[in-house]
Amino acid sequence: MDFVEFDTFNADDKDVNLPQPQPALSLPIASNLENFSKKISAFSLSRNFTSSNNDTTTNNHRSHENNAMDKYAKLSLSLLKNEEAQTKSVTVNQNVTDSLSTRLSRVLNGSISDARMRDIFTGLEDKSDHDGRYYQELVEPGFTGTVARKKLKGRIEQELIKNQTTILKEYQPIVKQLKHMEVKLKKLNELNTQTNHRLEKNFQFSHEFNTTVNKLYGEKRLIGIKKDLLSAFKNKFTLNEYEEYVLSQGDLNDDFFSALTKAENIVANCSILLAEDNPQLGLKIMSKTNAVINKAIERSVHYCHRTLDNLYSLNSKSRLLTLHKCFQFLKDKDRFAEIIDKFSESRSKDLLHEFYNQIQGQVEPQHGQSDERRPSARSAASSSTDIRPLFLSAHDPVRFVGDFLAYIHSIAVNESETITNIFTMGDDNDHQFDSIIQNVTNMILKALSKPIKSRIEQIISTETKLLTIFHIFNLVELYSMMFGKQLRHSDDLVLTMKALVRACQERIFTIVSNKIATIASSNSARLELNSDLQPPEWIIEFYSEILPMIDQVASDTILHLSQDENDRFLNLIINQPIKVFTDHVHDNKTFTKRDSYIIRFNFLDLIQSKVMPIALLSDKVLEINDLNNELIAKLTDLELASLLQSCGLYDYNNIINMICPFSDDYFEPSIYEPIKENKLYNLKNVQKVDATLQEYVPNAMIEIQQSLLRLNSPVTVTDVVNNVFLEFVKFVEKFNLINREYLEYNFTWSNFELATMLGIDKVYETYKQGIDFLNE
Repeated sequence: MDFVEFDTFNADDKDVNLPQPQPALSLPIASNLENFSKKISAFSLSRNFTSSNNDTTTNNHRSHENNAMDKYAKLSLSLLKNEEAQTKSVTVNQNVTDSLSTRLSRVLNGSISDARMRDIFTGLEDKSDHDGRYYQELVEPGFTGTVARKKLKGRIEQELIKNQTTILKEYQPIVKQLKHMEVKLKKLNELNTQTNHRLEKNFQFSHEFNTTVNKLYGEKRLIGIKKDLLSAFKNKFTLNEYEEYVLSQGDLNDDFFSALTKAENIVANCSILLAEDNPQLGLKIMSKTNAVINKAIERSVHYCHRTLDNLYSLNSKSRLLTLHKCFQFLKDKDRFAEIIDKFSESRSKDLLHEFYNQIQGQVEPQHGQSDERRPSARSAASSSTDIRPLFLSAHDPVRFVGDFLAYIHSIAVNESETITNIFTMGDDNDHQFDSIIQNVTNMILKALSKPIKSRIEQIISTETKLLTIFHIFNLVELYSMMFGKQLRHSDDLVLTMKALVRACQERIFTIVSNKIATIASSNSARLELNSDLQPPEWIIEFYSEILPMIDQVASDTILHLSQDENDRFLNLIINQPIKVFTDHVHDNKTFTKRDSYIIRFNFLDLIQSKVMPIALLSDKVLEINDLNNELIAKLTDLELASLLQSCGLYDYNNIINMICPFSDDYFEPSIYEPIKENKLYNLKNVQKVDATLQEYVPNAMIEIQQSLLRLNSPVTVTDVVNNVFLEFVKFVEKFNLINREYLEYNFTWSNFELATMLGIDKVYETYKQGIDFLNE
């Protein structure tokens, strides 16, 4: 450790001017104290210094420190006062100051922290005396200071040695234990050497033993591999005696199908053997196994044929299960279609045999097949004896068709249930043969499609009664819907029933069209038009057959026709008879115009009364009503013209209408001023018209009623009379206003008197009230 030596500083030199305090300098000079502390970094200088605090008194050091501070303060003040007077000693003092600053900066501006520095100086204070004299010796620049500082250094080093010795004593027990452990480690090393020698001997022996064991284990594993290969080859490529017996001669059970599956797997696995250099082994195995499989397939096919020929055997669930397994196996071998075709053909022949028994009576069994060998034929024979044969009801077409279709439906249901029971196990989730069930059922029932269609079409084509055809249509349509629910819509039997429905519809169209054509060309129908002006008998007969048929229809259209076909049929039964009758009336030259209107109205009125209760003909009722209104309007105009002509007003009516027709909304006499230019319009002629009115009007009611006497509708007669007289009174009223304007003449009877004479006073009064209401 280095200490600051104040060689040029003397405390007795009071006249020396010290420099002013300077700020701390950041000097790069490393302190000797720092270098010393790095050398003995294991020891704590502060701890060594502070550990001797009990030997010294802190208060004494603090008093020494305070005295030194006072001393330096006084020197600083005296330096400030004598600064200007001491110019000579500036250079010397500056050198002293530089030397002191260098030494202080070396000590005070080291890398030691302030707290650390404080602890070091505190320890130094503890090592000094308790008065201020010791500090003075330390800072003496001369020999005395040097000796004092060396003593302090010796004391510090002694203290350090003492403290380090104490620390080393703490490690002395550990050193003793380490020496004791050294002895034990030497013994352990000797034992380790002996053990390693023995292990080397044992390892050599074990190595020889393991080599022998591994060799024997390798031979054993090779033998096991060969054994497993032979066993696997036998299991994969050969059938045992029992499996060969089951496939060739045994019963068809679970063992049979398991062995069959194994045989197929053998054939599939032979592809591995064929890939070898010598494929002869694979070819031999395949040839032998294929022969066994082919024989098993033929046995399965024979079993299916034998079982399906005797359906009673399927009452056994085990036999049915075996049949299904055969189906599944043969389905992959392209032999299933052969079984289905043969079974369908056999069932179709049985159904046709039973069908002809019902239609034509009992027939002989087919050649080569007896009832004992064919259970289905036995069932057909039993059904033909248990069920009443259909040919016995052939005299009644509707009953025959009903029994015929009921019989066909029972056959279809029975066949569908039979086929379903054959191809299902009663499990709801068993749907693997659904498409096959539908196809087989269609193939079996397909044989009945042509005979059914031929037989029913024969009945339809020969029947002429509409009601009979309609009943047949209802039966065919009903069973068509039932067959559609039972079978697929694409099956032949369903398509046949739909074709029969269409045949019934076309037959009804044909019958109605033929009736209309016959009536149109019939002379007797023309002769029925006589002077009584009543509808002909043929229209009554026509609707007596058609309307009961239509009245029984509960659908939206007649005969479930499309909308276009329905409109065509309605036109055929309503518009065509009207057209035919109108043509007949026009061809009759004996009828007057009034008679033509009346007989046509009576004809339409009859048709309207017939079709009005039927809801499907409501649109046609409106059309007929419009035609009737047109005829009533024409008849009204005709009677009005006759009345005006009888009263002498017909020419005036034409003249006025030529000028401007009358209107109920507006009338102005000045519009008709051009009438004065007409030669017929004069006072004399108008007076004659007035006289004619007084003479004819009292009898006008009787005459017009006489002319309308052959009109069948009393309501229509009343309407025509009221309309004619009302139009007549309205004309007379307006013509009277024109006369008053231009001739200054009034008819004898007023408007109300004229209406009263004609019997329409109430009608005219109602009319006038309506006109007044409109004018308001």
